[in-house]
Amino acid sequence: IFRFMRGWNANLTNWNVSFCKSWVVDINGGQRGTVVADVSFRTGIHYWEVLVADFRTICLGVCEMPKNPRVLNDKWLGEIGYAVSASACSGGTAFLYSKEQLSTFTVKAFLPGQRVGLLLDMEERTLEYYLDGERMHRISPDQKATDTKDPAFTKLPPGPLFPACSNGFDKAFCRGVELTLELPLPAGYMVVREQRRAEQAKQDAAAPARPAGPTPTATAPTPAAAGGAAATGTAPSSAASSASLASAADVMKAPAPAPTAAASILGQPPQKK
Repeated sequence: IFRFMRGWNANLTNWNVSFCKSWVVDINGGQRGTVVADVSFRTGIHYWEVLVADFRTICLGVCEMPKNPRVLNDKWLGEIGYAVSASACSGGTAFLYSKEQLSTFTVKAFLPGQRVGLLLDMEERTLEYYLDGERMHRISPDQKATDTKDPAFTKLPPGPLFPACSNGFDKAFCRGVELTLELPLPAGYMVVREQRRAEQAKQDAAAPARPAGPTPTATAPTPAAAGGAAATGTAPSSAASSASLASAADVMKAPAPAPTAAASILGQPPQKK
């Protein structure tokens, strides 16, 4: 019953947005616009589906409520949230856009009449993308599939997050966007999540531990160090001062060196010729 009572929020829309029913919206061309649901999520795991009757460009995903809700009337979802964006001329490819993550990954695009599923896991802060009940994986720029356990979006904000839709940056149209909230979770999702957690735990355990640095020990400076400290204007320690005074005393007590040959010659009186 809950999913039939909830739908799109008709109080935060612009002139180019119209509603057939509370859960079916049309976004006409000519201006960008984002429509959010009348429910948001901060905790738990939630799954909903969207059916689109017709579109030139459409974005489906989640977003936070802007500080100024009027921003929704002139922004597409990729600017303010996290969106899977499909276009009628994209050749079967949908793009992943977000306000924070510059992603070069793509996913398989959806067509009018297909069931587009979005699974928001606020415990993992991830958003999953489903097409006709099948979980879709990301595709790298070289057209190779990535790990099938990777979600479409990660590191989502803590929320609250609203299910949302919009037309694209090209200000095109999307019509008959029907929202069905709070559906049962797709089969197999919890298994994928546990596998993802186990792999992350293995990576954390295999990561090399950072070596602890040596514990610094206090050592008494040598006489040379004490002399250097005096030259630089720093006060030597008491041990260094005592060592320096002892060395000076030893020098004073030492016997005078024997005169050299030159000194002996110079000290003799001149000889008479």
